[in-house]
Amino acid sequence: MLPYGRALILMGVLLCSTVAATAAKNTKLAVSYFAYPAAEDHYGVIAPWHRGQNGQTDFRIRIAAETLKRYPWADKSAAVMAAPHFVFNGSWAIKPDGVISINPNIPDWDNGDIGQRSVSLLCGMTDYYRYSGDPAAIGIISLTADYVLDYCQTPADHPWPRFLISCPTKGRGYGRANPHGFIQLDLTAQVGAQLVKAFKLTGNARYLDAAKHWADLLAEHCDHTPGQAPWPRYANPKDSQFENRQTAGVSLILQLLDDLIRFGYAGKDAQLLKARDAGEKYLRDVLLPQWTADPTFGHFYWDWSNPVMTCTVPCYTADYLMTRREAFPNWKTDVRNILSLMLCRLSVDPASAGDVYSGAWAVPESSSCCGRSLQYPTAIMAPALARYGLLSGSDWAREVARRQSILVTYDARDTGEVVDGITGAPVVTGTWFNLAHPLPLRYALEALGWQPDVLGANRENHLVRTTSVVRVVRYGKGRIAYSTFDAPTGAEDVLRLAFEPKSILADGRPLSQEEQLTDNGYTLKPLPGGDCLLTVRHDGCRDMVVEGTDPQEMVPAERLQFEGSWSVADSPDASGKKLRVAAQQGAAASFTFEGNQLRLIGRADPNGGKAAVYLDGAKQLCGIDFWSPQARDQQVVYYKNGLTPGKHMLRIVVSGVKNPASQGTQVYLDALQWSAAQGESGFGEGNGPENAQRVIFGYVGRKDYVDSHNHSWRPATEFTMRLGKSVDLVPLSFWTAPRIKDVANTADAEIYRYGVFGRDFTTYFTVNPQRTYSVRIKLCQTANPPKPGGYATTIDLQGRMVAKEVDVAATAGGLGKAADLVFNDVRPEHGVVAVRFWHRFAGTASVQAIEITPGPGAPGAQPAQHKFPSDLNLLANPGFSGMNAPCLGCSPH
Repeated sequence: MLPYGRALILMGVLLCSTVAATAAKNTKLAVSYFAYPAAEDHYGVIAPWHRGQNGQTDFRIRIAAETLKRYPWADKSAAVMAAPHFVFNGSWAIKPDGVISINPNIPDWDNGDIGQRSVSLLCGMTDYYRYSGDPAAIGIISLTADYVLDYCQTPADHPWPRFLISCPTKGRGYGRANPHGFIQLDLTAQVGAQLVKAFKLTGNARYLDAAKHWADLLAEHCDHTPGQAPWPRYANPKDSQFENRQTAGVSLILQLLDDLIRFGYAGKDAQLLKARDAGEKYLRDVLLPQWTADPTFGHFYWDWSNPVMTCTVPCYTADYLMTRREAFPNWKTDVRNILSLMLCRLSVDPASAGDVYSGAWAVPESSSCCGRSLQYPTAIMAPALARYGLLSGSDWAREVARRQSILVTYDARDTGEVVDGITGAPVVTGTWFNLAHPLPLRYALEALGWQPDVLGANRENHLVRTTSVVRVVRYGKGRIAYSTFDAPTGAEDVLRLAFEPKSILADGRPLSQEEQLTDNGYTLKPLPGGDCLLTVRHDGCRDMVVEGTDPQEMVPAERLQFEGSWSVADSPDASGKKLRVAAQQGAAASFTFEGNQLRLIGRADPNGGKAAVYLDGAKQLCGIDFWSPQARDQQVVYYKNGLTPGKHMLRIVVSGVKNPASQGTQVYLDALQWSAAQGESGFGEGNGPENAQRVIFGYVGRKDYVDSHNHSWRPATEFTMRLGKSVDLVPLSFWTAPRIKDVANTADAEIYRYGVFGRDFTTYFTVNPQRTYSVRIKLCQTANPPKPGGYATTIDLQGRMVAKEVDVAATAGGLGKAADLVFNDVRPEHGVVAVRFWHRFAGTASVQAIEITPGPGAPGAQPAQHKFPSDLNLLANPGFSGMNAPCLGCSPH
C-alpha cells in the first residue's frame, strides 16, 4: 500500500513530550501516478505535472475534446446514420502515436453503456461549448441526441411507449435498439435531463419534447405509497437478470422532473410536481436516514446488479441536494457524510489501491470493481466536493477536491492515450471510451467551474460556470459576448479573464460593480498573475457583453498568407464582415506569431469540410472540421495553448474532404488571435483547513454531536481498512450502536460510545501543510477481550510507532473509562496527518474518536502497555474480530 508518497518520520513520546519531525523518504515513494512522474509542491502535496501556463485541468479538457473531434466516423453503409463511432460503440483502442481504431463487431451486451455514454457526451459538450466557443460541440450533441431518439426508443405500442431503451443490451450494434434491452429508469431520466440542456443550446424542440414525454411517463408510473420507492429500477424487469430495486438513483429521476418544473412544465394536473414531491420524500425520509447502508447508494450501473455503494450515485445525490437545498434542510451534513463515506467504503478491497497519494485521495469505483483504476471515480467525486466546499464554506472539502482534481488529471497523454491505473497502465480506459474521454471531459469542466481560481487557465478568457445554458458565445479580443437560454432569479455567471473588464452590459444596459450580488451587478476578484474572476448577476437579461483591455492580439483573416484557391465572401456576422473561403485540397493559409497560445476564429455550417493543422511544421493530431448542423459565426474552430513562449508558425491546409454528414468541403477563416501575456495564479499550494477537525468513529448520526465545549464532532470516514472484495465495511468494523451507557473520566460520554475496530487501518486528516497540530486520540474499552491482549492497540503516527500495544483499560483505570493520548507538534507530511491503528497478532485494534487541533493540546494520559504472556499466541485464532465481545449497558452491534 502507498499511503501518501514519502513519510515524515515523527519521533515521539506520550504526555508532556513533543513529537519532533525529521524528514526521511519512505521507500514506497511512487515514481509516477497514472501516466506521469509524480510532482509535489513545496510542502510535498500533489502538484501539476503539466507546467504549461494553461494549467493541467485545461490541458485535460483540450485533449479530451480533440480526441472526440478526430474520432473515426461510421457512414450509412455501416450504421443507421452517419456519426462518429462513439455514438454507437463504447469500445475503442488507441496506439501510443494516437491512432484510434474501432472494432464495429461488438457483442450485443457491449451496447449497454449507450445511456451512460450519451449522458457524458451531451453534458460534457454542452459545457465545453460554453467554455471554449468551439462549434464542434454542436455536431456531437446533435448526432448523439438524434441517435438515441431515432433508434433507441420503444415502439408506440410498448407499455412505456416511445421511452428510451437506456441500456440496449439486445439488438445489433450500429442499428436499432431492441426493446428487450434493459430499460433502466434512472439512466433514462439522466439522458432526459441532458436532452433538456441540448434543447437549450441548439433550439431543437424535439429534444425537449422527448424529455417531457419521458418525464410524463415517469410521473404516470410513480408509486405514491409512503415509505415505498416511487419507481423500480427497470421499466421491463423481466428482461433484466438484476435486482429491480431503486435506491438513491431516484435522485436522477428527480433531477429530470425538477429541470422541467423549473422550465415551467409540470405535466397534466401537475403530475411532475407530485411525482417530484413523492421522490423527494422517499429520498429525505427513507434513504438519507440509511446513509451508511451499502445498497442505499448502489443499484445503478447497467452491467451488474450493483448492490453496493459506488462512486456515482452518492455524487448525483449530493448534487441534487445542493440544487434543492430548500427541500433538504440537513443538506450540509448529509452531503458531507455521503461523499466522505465513499473514501473508506470504496477502498475496502485488498486489491484496491484506494488511498491517499501525495496528500490526495483517490478511490476505485466500488468495493467490487476495477482494482487500481482510480481515475474516473476520483474525477466524479472532485467536482461534487468542490461545489460543496463553495456552498458550505468548507475548507476541508475545497482542499480535498483541489488535490483530487490535480491527481486525476495525471491520466491523459497528449496523444489521447489514457492511463487509469494509479500505478501505471490502462485498466479499463484502454478499451472503454466513455471512461477515457467523454466522462473525464464532463467532470474536469465541472471541477474547473467550481474552483476556477486554482484550476483555471492563466491569461485566457473563459466562461467557467453559468446558471443557464449558453446558447452562443463569441470570444473576441477584449470582448466576450454570449447569450444564455434564460435568466431566472439568481442567475449568476463566472468568467475567468486575462483582463479587468471596463464595461459589462446585460441586454444592452450597463451593470455596476457591487460588494455583494443581492441584485443585478458584478463583483471582481483579482488573481495573481494579472487575471481576475468576474461574477455577474443578470436576472431577466440573457444577452451579455464583457469588454476591457485584453492582452490578446488579433488580426483579420486577410492578414494571413494564402496559397492556392481562396475567395473572399461577405459575411455580416463575421468579426471583420468578410471570410476567406476555400474548398479545394491543398489550399493553405499561414501566419507567424509570437506568444504562448493561439485561437483560430472561423465559421462552421452544414457545408463545412476538413483542414489539417501544422504548428511549427509539425502536423497536429487534431485538425479542423468546419461542419456543424447549425451555422455558427465567430467561433473558435481551433485553439492551442500551453505553448513555450516565443515565435511560432501556424499553417492551415485544406483537405478537400468532408465527414459523411456534411454537404460540402468549405473551409471558412475569419481571424486569428494569440497572446504573449505571461503570468500564473498558482494551483492552490499551501492551502487546506487550518481549523480543528473532530471525528467520532462508528458514529452515524445525521447531526453532528456538539460537546460540552460547544465543539462539533462529525462521523469519521477518512480511513482505509482492507477487509475483502465486496465486503461491507460498516457492519464489520463500525460500532454504530452505543456500546456503553455511562463513561467515566469525561463530560462527553457520547464521544466514547462508538468506535471502529479492525486488524489494521489508517485514518487520514487533510490539513494545511504549513501548520503544526496536536493529535488527541480518544479511547475507551467497554469489555474484556475473549483472549488476553486481544484489544492491545499499536498506534503509528506519520509512519512512526508512538504507542505500542496499548492496554486501554489499564491506561484509563478500568473498563468504561475514557483515556486520551495526546501528541503535540505534529507536522503534516504531504498535507496529511496519518494515524494507523493495528494489532500485531490476530486481535483487534480500535479507536473511539480523534481530535486534530492547530497548536499544542492539553496533556493526556500515560499509556499502559499490555504485557503478553510468553506462551500466548493470538495467531491461534486468526478469525478473531472482537465483534461478539459483550458491551457495558447496551446490546452489542
